Amino acid sequence: MSGPGWKAAGLRRSSPSGEEPASSPRVKSSLEADVGTIAGIGPHRSAALRARAIGTLYDALTHLPYRYDDLRRRDDVGDLLPGSPAIVEGVLQSLSDRPMPGRWSRRIASALLKQSSGKSIRVVWFNLRTASLPLGEPLLLVGRTNCGQRGIELVHPEIYRLRFGPPPPIRPVYSLPPEVPQKLFVRIVTEALRRADQTSLGSIPTSLRKRAQIGAMLDALQYLHRPSAEADIEKLLSGRTPAHRVVALDEMFTFQFALARERARQRTRRGAVVNGPRHLSSLMQASLPFALTSSQQRAVDEIASDLAAPCQMNRILIGDVGTGKTVVAFCAAVRAAESGWQVAIMAPTELLAEQHFANFNLMCGGLGINAALLTGKMATRERARILRALLRGDIAVVFGTHALIQEGVALKRLGLAIIDEQHRFGVFDRARLAALGSQANVLLMTATPIPRSLAMTLFRNLDVSSLEETPSGRIPVENAVVTEEALEMVDSMVRAELESGRRAYYILPTIESEDDLESVTAAAKRLRTGTLQGFSIGTLHGRMRPAEKDEVMRRFRDGSVQVLVSTTVVEVGIDVPQASAIVIIGAERYGMAQLHQLRGRVGRGNQASRCWFVLSQQCSKEARARIQQLARCRSGAEVAELDLRLRGPGDLFGVRQTGSLPLRFAHWIHDSALIEQAGDLAAEWITHDPELATEESVGLRIGLERMLELGFSLADVG
Repeated sequence: MSGPGWKAAGLRRSSPSGEEPASSPRVKSSLEADVGTIAGIGPHRSAALRARAIGTLYDALTHLPYRYDDLRRRDDVGDLLPGSPAIVEGVLQSLSDRPMPGRWSRRIASALLKQSSGKSIRVVWFNLRTASLPLGEPLLLVGRTNCGQRGIELVHPEIYRLRFGPPPPIRPVYSLPPEVPQKLFVRIVTEALRRADQTSLGSIPTSLRKRAQIGAMLDALQYLHRPSAEADIEKLLSGRTPAHRVVALDEMFTFQFALARERARQRTRRGAVVNGPRHLSSLMQASLPFALTSSQQRAVDEIASDLAAPCQMNRILIGDVGTGKTVVAFCAAVRAAESGWQVAIMAPTELLAEQHFANFNLMCGGLGINAALLTGKMATRERARILRALLRGDIAVVFGTHALIQEGVALKRLGLAIIDEQHRFGVFDRARLAALGSQANVLLMTATPIPRSLAMTLFRNLDVSSLEETPSGRIPVENAVVTEEALEMVDSMVRAELESGRRAYYILPTIESEDDLESVTAAAKRLRTGTLQGFSIGTLHGRMRPAEKDEVMRRFRDGSVQVLVSTTVVEVGIDVPQASAIVIIGAERYGMAQLHQLRGRVGRGNQASRCWFVLSQQCSKEARARIQQLARCRSGAEVAELDLRLRGPGDLFGVRQTGSLPLRFAHWIHDSALIEQAGDLAAEWITHDPELATEESVGLRIGLERMLELGFSLADVG
């Protein structure tokens, strides 16, 4: 198993049991000083910054601007439009101030900014006294326009007094709490840059960086926080500068080194050896009502080979929606059980655990393998019976959720742990499951659409099996892209599906808003009183308690609910072959991979299925084109490649990625070339200094510690 981040890094980190593994002491850096030590940052501002994950000078230094203002340009006030950014030069005239309505202790200051052309614009400041505004001298004002009672006005702009020198050519703008002004944060960054040094700031060792001709981390950050007058503003705004690449590569190098080190350690760990006769495995495959696809068979053979080896298996099974990952997992479970080992299969929801348990009994019930289901809602007496049977070794395969890793659960001879939808579990959940058997082999499963070549590079601490084919007999889902005006027609087509005994999903981006077409509440009300009147309609969203959500999904699965109106909580964890229609409203608000996962909720039976992508009236032409291209994609690999082509590698630089992996600068799908380069560099350095004992590795040690503090997990990349 990939294990917790501290295990990969070889650094100090609390274990699930509360013990701390032995490791080298923490390396300190001058950038770990608290932001509260900077003049002007009191307790209130310090707390506001910490709420944005900016607690140290290092945090401030790596909090990159979200946009840049090009102060090299000058705007003519006659060309300004309401709501647009403005950079105007001139002199202030006719100052006045008055109390703010309802707040007599605060003042509104106003003036006219007159340009050399003779044109002028009204400027307004809130809670600013006129005594602080310089009259009659050349100024540069930077702000945003608004439509006031007297026409277009410039609202609360920043002032640069040109007689004291020119302003910066390009001004970085940061996403900050309202308590922290931009200029104050610039002062924090300036102090961080002053204290930073090349050795401890970047993770890539100097000799390796120079051989690979990679720029220094400090130089890159200096450029991003203080762009030069020659900087390309378009590349800065899109995150496509060489400096952006240096920052992303440094982050990915840290991640890839941890993977490489963990991989090396895995080769020394002994695992449960599964080498018994294959009698039950042969019977199982012969009894299946379908033939395994070639990629399924290849994955089964790869897993069997790993299980028979003396070292611990750590493999990830990547398969698109509908490619048959579950059958491959069951083949592995049977292989372990027939060799005398126990198997634990953990799913993120009780409903999915129940589905796996029922399907296993359906496929393997005649093999004589004793299986059980262990969930949190189980009666105390039944739970105690199962726990005793697990401890005796009477149960060969146990299915469950987090209940499998709760106190009191012990298995006599765990040889294989299988984690489905692995990105839904934290790293310590995985560690606790593997801890039920110290030599347990681990198989992770994920439906993330990702090309095999990229997966081999990304998951360097894991062996990769991928499923590229859809089992025969599956009818491709028919896709349609429509606008909100066509909803009535879509509802009528869904009604026809329901009248044929099938079921349908409606997916909405928000939960509540009676007047909003894109909310679960409004959609359910509209359907109950409209075209789908008379059919049983259930609602599902994230504010419901887990037990409530499971109950609604069970009723939908069993047919007492025919239409499920939901947010994206149905993206994984529910398998209803009778569902043949899905309507995704506000489709442009979702990512490509998420839309593909949602579409995968239908098309699981032997009947034709349909998916409608419903676009809102505000949908842009670009978003419409993106959804139309998605509708033509059939596989997750196609979706991933399309996403890469449309968005490119640079658009997410500087934005914290969603999910468990704390990558802030690199994107694990779009930056495939960067990931591969970082992996090669990490593999080179681990042969040179595997224990990070040299002076050159100080920056890498610090980088690994910081990544741990962000919640780094080697198995969270799905």
